[in-house]
Amino acid sequence: MRLETTLINLTVNARDAMNGTGRLTFSARLSPSDEVGRPAEMNGIDAVLLSISDTGCGMDAETLARATDPFFTTKAPGKGTGLGLAMVHGFIRQSGGAMCIDSQPGQGATFRLYLPRELGTALPKAAARPTG
Repeated sequence: MRLETTLINLTVNARDAMNGTGRLTFSARLSPSDEVGRPAEMNGIDAVLLSISDTGCGMDAETLARATDPFFTTKAPGKGTGLGLAMVHGFIRQSGGAMCIDSQPGQGATFRLYLPRELGTALPKAAARPTG
């Protein structure tokens, strides 16, 4: 449920940043422990990488530095609590993961969410169906 809330928060922020027009892209893939460019706290940990990108207004360096601060918002009064990205960041950290945000004014934003890969037991293979 918390992952769903995370994705909803990022989607709502992207919608607002795109002001009714633009593209929102979700992708998911494995990120091996030795992949270059990962956050330091994920070194030695295989992860699932969820990337959410938008073509919105983007953030300047000052906004980007404060984006995950609780109650920080760039929205007009009554248009948001400023808790969305703080909650996303908190969930990812509590899950043993890391979050990176890439953004520049006029260039949209990309949120990269690294979550540790679960190495549980393999799913059972489907039973063979009789032929004939």
